[in-house]
Amino acid sequence: MHPAIVTVNCAYKNCITEEKLAELIKKQEFPKVYPLNEQIEVFFSEVPVSAVLSFCNKHKITVEELKNYYEQYIKPKFKNKRLEELWNIL
Repeated sequence: MHPAIVTVNCAYKNCITEEKLAELIKKQEFPKVYPLNEQIEVFFSEVPVSAVLSFCNKHKITVEELKNYYEQYIKPKFKNKRLEELWNIL
């Protein structure tokens, strides 16, 4: 299991799989059910950017897909300045 997934799952009884998280990002879908939605918010707001990028590389998620997902579903509620700085670099 990827370290980013371990991080988002540590406080929850039910775990999100790497494959499920990757699928949601690629399909640009955000679940409305708890705790899945909160686990995704934790992934974007608390996991180090290096781990997020490693996860995306492993699951062939493009920077554009990641950015679009973040902008649409995460940023309105949780901002991650380090992740946003990435968009300016790439």
